[in-house]
Amino acid sequence: MAQARRKFSILEAGSPRYVLARKKAIGKSIYLGVAVSYTDEGKFDWACSSYDGSEFSIHEDTFCTSTTVTRVDQLKQLFDTIIRTVGDYASSHNFRIQAVCVGCDEKTASVVADHPDLKDPIREMCTRFWFDLDATPCIYKLRGLSLNEEAASAARKVYDWFTPQFPGSIPRIAVDPETNEVLVDMDAHCHMVDLKHFEETTDKPTWDKLLELSEECKRRKLKILFFNSTPQGGGVALMRHATIRLMRLLGVDCRWFVAKPNPDVFVITKRKFHNVFQGVTADEQYRLLKEDKDLWIEWCEQNFDNYWGEGKGVIDTADVIIMDDPQVSAIIPRIRKLNPAARIIYRSHIEIRSDLASVAGSMQHDLWDFLWSGFISKTDLFISHPVAGFIPPRVPHAKVALMPAATDELDGLNKKMSAADLEYYRRVFNRCAEDQGSPGISADRPYVIQIARFDPAKGIPDVIQSYRIFREQLTAKGLENDQHPQLVICGHGSIDDPDGTVIYDQVIEMLAQPEYVPYAKDICVTRLPASDQLLCAILRSSFCALQLSHREGFEIKVTESLAKYKPVIAFRSGGIPLQIEDGKTGILVERGNTQGVADALTRLYTDNDYYQEFVNELRTKEQDSKRQQFFTPFQSVNWLYLATELAYKGNDAAIVKAQPQAEDIEGTYMGNGQTRNWNAKYVRKFWQGTA
Repeated sequence: MAQARRKFSILEAGSPRYVLARKKAIGKSIYLGVAVSYTDEGKFDWACSSYDGSEFSIHEDTFCTSTTVTRVDQLKQLFDTIIRTVGDYASSHNFRIQAVCVGCDEKTASVVADHPDLKDPIREMCTRFWFDLDATPCIYKLRGLSLNEEAASAARKVYDWFTPQFPGSIPRIAVDPETNEVLVDMDAHCHMVDLKHFEETTDKPTWDKLLELSEECKRRKLKILFFNSTPQGGGVALMRHATIRLMRLLGVDCRWFVAKPNPDVFVITKRKFHNVFQGVTADEQYRLLKEDKDLWIEWCEQNFDNYWGEGKGVIDTADVIIMDDPQVSAIIPRIRKLNPAARIIYRSHIEIRSDLASVAGSMQHDLWDFLWSGFISKTDLFISHPVAGFIPPRVPHAKVALMPAATDELDGLNKKMSAADLEYYRRVFNRCAEDQGSPGISADRPYVIQIARFDPAKGIPDVIQSYRIFREQLTAKGLENDQHPQLVICGHGSIDDPDGTVIYDQVIEMLAQPEYVPYAKDICVTRLPASDQLLCAILRSSFCALQLSHREGFEIKVTESLAKYKPVIAFRSGGIPLQIEDGKTGILVERGNTQGVADALTRLYTDNDYYQEFVNELRTKEQDSKRQQFFTPFQSVNWLYLATELAYKGNDAAIVKAQPQAEDIEGTYMGNGQTRNWNAKYVRKFWQGTA
């Protein structure tokens, strides 16, 4: 007698266990392994193992399809069944599927190898796990004595790849120990999106140009490298994960490397580089000293020698190298010596107070003189945010091009979510808040949000001050306290930012001051783990967003808010005004004007017609088209254009095309009644044919 196959239990709605499961504050996290075997008769045997870190549940089945349909259609029908089965199982038990590892045995793998068209439905199923169930999908070839063993092995494997002690689908960051290359998406084992998803969210001219340039890169066998200090935390790392993901799908040889972390060096690069350039401190203790320079240079050169230097197959074979921040710029002379033919692009992603850097003897002047004369001047191109005041002295006009930051519509920070997803992440947020002694987000009250690192330039004291005035205005209008919105201040940390804890502690102390105590119970201040979906959900559920930075490079969180149809109230700082149409998609206020912020909040909250005008404008196709320049495909075109123009390899004339004559860009208001002009052009103007 054949052994009965095990099935996932489905709880009956209204049963005691069903009711009890829904009393959990947060649904239990589970990790799935799915194993598939193709039989000669056209049948599919499959098994799914659910693992919560301590025990397994198994589901086994055979899927029979019509012999009149293609194998591709057979697979699609099978995957419909699998997704429906695991979705029903998780829903009835109030489980949260954090990740899924999909795999097959040797026999099925050989069938797929012989029929490449079968890879597409497998990848499509993975993307459905991502978009439909908010589960991070992985693909792996499995081994085992049975399908059950393979499925269990897959579940354990994906459990080990994530951070199971915290709900929120946080994959571990994989870095190659030999070269410190960031192995994005677990070295391509995670498969969340296909090219078609990027194409669906990109206008046709941009998409066609992306394909054209990617084909040229492949034909010329160009090798593109990115370098920065950290693989997680901050806008640079977020952009690079998305960039590498898209480049890999396009087949472009593009890799990303990071330095081995050194906390002593990060104190220097954050407080004596970043903060000084932004002008957020005038304290002479942050002036760069000789011992600081020596330690920083030694760290950079050690990373070069240990991971990227001669014989490592990294820099010595590269065609185009992008230095993504000043932290590792001391390797530039070593790059020049090892690979003179490599073209080097320096991307300046923070606000550099060029007005202060022009004053001889200032900390900014001396810091910039040190970095420029010894290192950055040896690059071929200087990429700046499109703000005139960010381009420091001594940078030749012919070397400057403009490019804003970008975000990704399809990753965890921006993808669409169901109502159940939003509620789940609200509860996850509240657990984080409770662990930090902060109030949580109420399920039945709106809230205003600022998402940012706890950084001295982010204007968090102004956020709290504006909220206090806003609450006083609502009370004056006769609204009861339970009708007032909450305030949420949250963000991720970063290993290269030692200021996070200091600023967080200052915020907590501020809330204990008498004028803020009456409102502190409605202010949620939380440092969050690196879950992109958590930030996405909390932002999606907000009433409106604030961005009250005093100093800012670009702050792509503004575009992320606008793309979720949230009006943004922001200070006129850095690249923020480039993203907001004042009075149409958001409201711009002069830096430090907390009364103006409060007035804007009050009108948005009390005048629904006024608020809806912003939302309706943000939903228009015109605004959607304008935002495309701030998304991954558009920025990838910028990078590929620069690579194909600058690289020597495959250039028949072996001469790099000169940059066309520059023109004045509009000066950006610096907040002190003055504007600064510069001669530079957006990179996009060259490939769009408008230069």
